[in-house]
Amino acid sequence: MVWTAFALHALFWSPFVIRGQFDKATGGQQAGPTAHADPRATALVWAHVGAFVLTYAGIAWGGFGGTPWPLPELLRWSGVPLMLGTTWAMVRVMMVFRSWRLRAALRADHQLCTEGPFAVVRHPIYTALDVVGVASLLMVPNGLTLGGLVLNVLVGDIRARAEERLLLAAFGDRYAAYMARTRRCIPGLY
Repeated sequence: MVWTAFALHALFWSPFVIRGQFDKATGGQQAGPTAHADPRATALVWAHVGAFVLTYAGIAWGGFGGTPWPLPELLRWSGVPLMLGTTWAMVRVMMVFRSWRLRAALRADHQLCTEGPFAVVRHPIYTALDVVGVASLLMVPNGLTLGGLVLNVLVGDIRARAEERLLLAAFGDRYAAYMARTRRCIPGLY
């Protein structure tokens, strides 16, 4: 299950890599000066990286003899379709999201995206990262993957709130109306 988890994580990150390479090749994400930026953006990105380092340490620990928590085999394998579905969601996000950046910063030409997965939740990327954490915990259940999931959820929520402040400043009533009709990360709940 450990190698399956690592392979699925590599597959999950591929839309981000492909999009980054596409933007680099076409000159995307380079236009215009920064209009709005969160000064904590870099620290929050590093906190998210830390969450995944913890998750990957948990997966690796499972591969080097760490005893996983007892979960039924079928439940452990349920992480696989979760990862595959989330990867497909990321492909969809990268197809419609024209303003993707690693850090919370808006360029003067930033476009508000409310279509595709963004019509379902305001932050489909953070939702996907949370689901990846859940899938990792299911596939390789131990304290490290649980810690990675908890940290991931907390940091993702903080990042989502920071981005919302920037988007409200940039788009005002238009973003407020979008917020009113679309939940942050869990359709119909949160």
